[in-house]
Amino acid sequence: MKIALIADIHGNLPALERVMEDIERRKADKIFCLGDMVGKGANSRETMDICRKNCDVIVRGNWEMGLYEDFLNYRQGMTADLNDRVRWFLDDIGEERLEYFGTLPHSGELYLSGRLVRFFHAHPLDFYRYFPDSPIEKRRELFGYGEEAVIQKESDVAIYADIHGAFMQTIDGKILLNTGSVGNPLDMSQASYVVIEGEESRKMGASFDIQFVRIPYEIDRAVRLAKERKVPDLEGYIAELTEAKYFKRN
Repeated sequence: MKIALIADIHGNLPALERVMEDIERRKADKIFCLGDMVGKGANSRETMDICRKNCDVIVRGNWEMGLYEDFLNYRQGMTADLNDRVRWFLDDIGEERLEYFGTLPHSGELYLSGRLVRFFHAHPLDFYRYFPDSPIEKRRELFGYGEEAVIQKESDVAIYADIHGAFMQTIDGKILLNTGSVGNPLDMSQASYVVIEGEESRKMGASFDIQFVRIPYEIDRAVRLAKERKVPDLEGYIAELTEAKYFKRN
């Protein structure tokens, strides 16, 4: 079985379109989305709809969780803490899609070539942010599991997103990898995703393959769309797309 794992699309339609074309060319059997379909970019509705149509599993990212909580507060009249940036995305995404965020699981899992593979946006329990150089005890947490995990045991392969930079490490004989970002990569200005391949079985012995994929896309088009839509934090967002450097927002 060949599985494509995408994440952190952040409303970047040109990047997602190129990645989906590449996934189709590679004939992946399934597509898993590790969250943050929306936010930052100009086309959150479109990128979310593409993911809903094509992905076999979608787990919630911090953007989906945050906007869903903001949406619930907004619906209950608690609007004092909603800044203009949040309001822009709430209005842009719309009620039906915001309600959908509340249905998303925190993580997913399956056995592949005898290895328990668990995938989530940032952390199996919450949205803590860990990097390749975070303390080893923190990185070990990423092999853990939450109450909603179907299989209550540590994973052999932990796959996450969130930090917008692809990497792979082995820790205590286990594999930790990050998909990088489709639409807002901060390690290089190309869309990033991961393909894993193996036999859908608990039985050990079959091969288990991991491939990191980088895809050039039309950054100029993404910038043009952002300008046309007048997205919040426009200049910082453009800098992230073109320079692959994080822009701190208020």
